[in-house]
Amino acid sequence: MGNHYGLASDVLLRAEAGQLQAVLHEAERTAQADAENIAAEVQHGAVTFTSLLRSTTYPTFIYRGTQLLYWSDHTTRPDPDNISQSFHEKLLDVKFGRYLVLRRQAGAYSILTYIPLERRYGISNRYLREGAERALFRGLDLRIVTANARASLPRLYSADGTYLFSLESVHPNPITGKYVPLGLLLLGFGFYLAGWGKLARGLFQQRRLLAGAAAVVLPLLVFRAGLLYWGLPFSFIELELFNPRVYAASWLSPSLGDLLINALLLVLVVSYALRLFRRFGVVRRVWHLRDWRERAGLGTATILLFYALLLTLYEFYASTFTNSQLVLDITQSIDLSGFKLLLLLAIVLHTGSYLLVFYMLSQVFSAIMRPATKKLAVLLLAASALVWLLLGLALDVPSLTLLGLTLAFFFTLRLTGLRQLSAVVPYQLYLFVFLMVGLSATVGALALYQHFDRQLIQTKQKLAGNLLLDNDLQGEFLLAERAREMASDPLLQAKLASPFDNQEVVRQKITKYYLRDYFDKYESTVWLFDPTGRPIGEDSLAVPLRRKRWRLLAGAMSTDQPNLYLIHNGATFSSRRYVLFVPVAVATGAGNATIVLELVLKKLTTNSLVPELLVDEKFFQPGLGPELSYAGYQGKRLVYSEGDFDYGNNLKPELLNDPHLYTNGITVAGTHHLGITGSQDRTIVVSTPKYSFRSWFANFSFLFLLHTFFGLLCIVAYLLAKGRYPHMLRTNFSTKIQLFLNLGILVPLLVVSVAIASQVTSSYKHDLLHAYERRGKAVQDNLLKDRALLADSTGREKLTDVAEIVANLTETDLNLYDEHGQLLVSSQPLIFESGVLSPLMNPQAIRALNERGQPRILLSEQAGSLSFNALYLPLRMPSTKPGLGPVIGYVGIPFFDSEKELDTKLIELVDTILNIFTVMFILFLVLTFVASRILTTPLKLITEKLKHTTLTGQNELLSYESSDEIGLLVREYNGMLLKLEESKQELAAQEKEAAWREMARQVAHEIKNPLTPMKLSLQFLQKAIAERRPNAEELIGKISQTLITQIDVLSDIATSFSTFTNLPAMRPERLDVVPILRRCVALHQDSATGGKVQFTLPEGIEEAGFLVFADENLLVRTFNNLLINAIQSVPEGRRPEIKVLLEQPAPDKVRICINDNGAGIPLAVQEKIFVPNFTTKVTGSGIGLAVARRGIESAGGSIWFETQEGNGTTFYIELPLAPT
Repeated sequence: MGNHYGLASDVLLRAEAGQLQAVLHEAERTAQADAENIAAEVQHGAVTFTSLLRSTTYPTFIYRGTQLLYWSDHTTRPDPDNISQSFHEKLLDVKFGRYLVLRRQAGAYSILTYIPLERRYGISNRYLREGAERALFRGLDLRIVTANARASLPRLYSADGTYLFSLESVHPNPITGKYVPLGLLLLGFGFYLAGWGKLARGLFQQRRLLAGAAAVVLPLLVFRAGLLYWGLPFSFIELELFNPRVYAASWLSPSLGDLLINALLLVLVVSYALRLFRRFGVVRRVWHLRDWRERAGLGTATILLFYALLLTLYEFYASTFTNSQLVLDITQSIDLSGFKLLLLLAIVLHTGSYLLVFYMLSQVFSAIMRPATKKLAVLLLAASALVWLLLGLALDVPSLTLLGLTLAFFFTLRLTGLRQLSAVVPYQLYLFVFLMVGLSATVGALALYQHFDRQLIQTKQKLAGNLLLDNDLQGEFLLAERAREMASDPLLQAKLASPFDNQEVVRQKITKYYLRDYFDKYESTVWLFDPTGRPIGEDSLAVPLRRKRWRLLAGAMSTDQPNLYLIHNGATFSSRRYVLFVPVAVATGAGNATIVLELVLKKLTTNSLVPELLVDEKFFQPGLGPELSYAGYQGKRLVYSEGDFDYGNNLKPELLNDPHLYTNGITVAGTHHLGITGSQDRTIVVSTPKYSFRSWFANFSFLFLLHTFFGLLCIVAYLLAKGRYPHMLRTNFSTKIQLFLNLGILVPLLVVSVAIASQVTSSYKHDLLHAYERRGKAVQDNLLKDRALLADSTGREKLTDVAEIVANLTETDLNLYDEHGQLLVSSQPLIFESGVLSPLMNPQAIRALNERGQPRILLSEQAGSLSFNALYLPLRMPSTKPGLGPVIGYVGIPFFDSEKELDTKLIELVDTILNIFTVMFILFLVLTFVASRILTTPLKLITEKLKHTTLTGQNELLSYESSDEIGLLVREYNGMLLKLEESKQELAAQEKEAAWREMARQVAHEIKNPLTPMKLSLQFLQKAIAERRPNAEELIGKISQTLITQIDVLSDIATSFSTFTNLPAMRPERLDVVPILRRCVALHQDSATGGKVQFTLPEGIEEAGFLVFADENLLVRTFNNLLINAIQSVPEGRRPEIKVLLEQPAPDKVRICINDNGAGIPLAVQEKIFVPNFTTKVTGSGIGLAVARRGIESAGGSIWFETQEGNGTTFYIELPLAPT
């Protein structure tokens, strides 16, 4: 559907033409209304620059006859020919662009309004782009066609029906630029994703996590591969986000949009990997590894994998910085754009994915490196990290530095124990995240430094190569071609045949047509001579061709091209000057005229943007800024130098023998030097300030704060989305202390940083303004000394010389205007000749200086996309009242570097603030962590004591000497213990008395049971003896046996109660649960008649795996009681299956499970199981489970059971592990 629709090439074009037609008519109505208002003012004589600026929307020019009086725009160059033409509206196609011109006559005045359609400069660089200022196109990809337009193209008309121009689509491919195929692609992707999402949701509901993750990830990977294979979506629509000109790294990331898609996909894959990591309990499995060889091998593999991923992260950073047109070095640029923000987002997503993998690897490493790990291994880890770090930094080898960072990271984990603590303490988790973010920022800053270093060396080599270049071979070849073209140019032949014609047309065509593009880096001079050798269009003092040739060719060398000569200046290696003689056969056949061209290589100064503004980016030779210095050596002799560095005193000639100078450079006196050797034993040394630690730390700070900001933003968004933000406030006391301390310090720090930045920025601007005014005053004073030249129309050359001298003295560019505001001379005439600016003064300056009488005015102006400040001052005749003399001219000083100077200052300010803020942020993170540990240590001590506070044992008093709030709490706690001791004694007496009463009642009840049958048996015996029954002896035997049985029952009752009331005092000690439990199981193995007692330990457990703090006798008695009960609970006829399982539910706990296949415990008696003297067995005393519960709880543990009638019961015992 999309392709079929797109094949109709005129569908979208005509829609856009209709839109542009409406916009054009609206612009016409606006311009006509403005012209009517101006005409009324003109007829009443009330027009001024002030009123014109207030009442115009488009550039407007007012003429009286052929004299230009007022104008509202100084960037548009009016065409003088329009004054003599009679028209109402027409399309004007001139050298510098296309305009729709409207003419309104108001008596003797003519009002011309220029509606800009397109601007042209003839050059293209980062400031000037062809068609970049299409006022009416509003981003439509259309081209204006005026000549030989096809009838099928849409035609645009003026409001009165006059044909103006046609429109043509910029894209030759009819499908390119169409939104319908892209919409269908997104729709298909939506259905595709919905289908797989439904399948994955079903798998997740079935708890098939691995299959569900595969159902999500694999289809997305397949779809992503399809996008890359077919180059989508850029092949459908040329979105700038997917344009390789902005970013292109590899086939996997051919554009910024593709990089973002890859980042999102990587985050998704790693997120599911983390879920599977937790689902399969990788950390738990690693924790249970007991063989030291397995642990050592896995630990080494973890570190190596971490190192490999860190190298991959470094390569990602390096690739991003190298392949992007956007500058991410915070020390070079602080400009922000939409593309730059998206690139930063892609970087954050990529590094976030890496950090998740690092998190998983650190968990595995922490499970391997337990606290019991030998100190020797930890010391070796620290020493290795230090050695590799120092070695990598000394040799400048990133791979070694990254290895040192890897080892340092794992050493920090082992030293601080952050990973173990972060499982339970939220703030430690934040610290762990900041540690990983710091690691990523360090890698990114290192990659930025290496990228800067490589780029610096390449630029220095290119600059030195240009300085060492003897001949411009490409330029010589192009000059020879242009000479042949000029010799056969009919216009030049005709103009040179008539010496009385205006020869400026010839010069303009030569310089603007034949010497454009490549030759913009040369300053050119043109001389014209007729066939007799006399100069054409020169004054009487001009020398003839023969003498001019003799002067120009003094010391010249011939080249491989005819009539082209090269002259070298011995002062520098790069001083090239070409002289070309072009014979042109004139149209009259009188012989050959001669064009003489002199081309001198421009010296691109570091304090001006004008060369870069006027040279096409294809041919511009970039410098290294104002801090660049270079020197030329002949052998070891210094020939010349440029810049601030003192080569004669600071760079010894012996250093020229150092081979490192010619590879990666050397550092001397805080400056990096790179040498390039050339022919004839010549050497160029290019020097720039060393990349300082401050610059590296600024990039580290930027990346660290960037990742921190996005990380906190994601956490807050996640908590808000899940509705878990109330849990943020319900955290432990230590975390609250640290968070509040951080907020209390960082928020004021942020406010102060913003305030300082604002204040310093304002101060910078104020200082720059004063500097501009001082330089402007100096220019004004110097020019007023030669004010007579302003009124002398014959002294333009002298005025030009004066302007150039003043410009050089004050290190400024300046433009001189007459009293009407029209350009007289300029120190940079190419700016006006190239159409970047028009030769008209800014009307806002005329309004301020002439109509309002201001002494000066500083305005913000625009040249293409370059914003700059321009200072205007009036030049007045002397007067008795200063500042009130008549204006004889104006001086305009454009500070093209003003924005660059301010940006440099702001970059330094931002770097400083980022460094300070990051240092303070990290410092306070550590300080609040330490402070909270110190402040909460007494609280932890109190917590431990409270855990062991008991009503039965001895409680210890706390020792805390401070008199602060915690000391008050300790004193109150100690007082509570004393009162508790008193209450405990009183309560013990009461409980003892009550226990004895209950004991007496229980004993009486238990004794009555066997006494009753004993009494009845004795009474029956008495009766039998009295009646002298024959079986008396038999009855005596039976009754005696009954009495013996009941007496045994009474003895058991007495023994049980004696045992319960006389349990020995507990003697807790550190012991291992595993061997105790193993002995108990072995003891009862033979008791399970026909069955077995199965003992199961976790995989890989060692004998010294679970240490607890308890009484061994009580544990043995407890395990024996539970095992006896389990065996006895199995009914007859059922084979006993007793299972004893030992597991670790948490890092600080151990759990023992004893499961039987007995009859279970009825619901009615479950609440009485642990009550003393309660039993469900005929021979039981009801004391065993009560004793078991007492023993377990005395060790700080807990005991409970789960039962199912008819199927069996499981008793659980959970004990805390002893602290290491």
